[in-house]
Amino acid sequence: MHEASLVSGLIRKIESIVQTQSVRKVVGVTLRIGPLCSISPDHLRDHFLLAAQGTIAEGAALEIETTDDPADPNAVSVFLRSIEVAE
Repeated sequence: MHEASLVSGLIRKIESIVQTQSVRKVVGVTLRIGPLCSISPDHLRDHFLLAAQGTIAEGAALEIETTDDPADPNAVSVFLRSIEVAE
């Protein structure tokens, strides 16, 4: 259940970011997973695809970066790196 709330939070953040812009669609999302995060890239992708259904991010290409640095300030997080949009 942790993954579902994590990903729904990401979707809400994406919607919040694009809300004030004239965006038709989010076409790409780049996330970064820290090495101490409790979710794998494949598992995150599955949850993201499900959570994005019916939202502005549905069908967006998802890129997931990983880092091996446990000293990274975001080592335990999933970090939203960028959003690509179609206006």
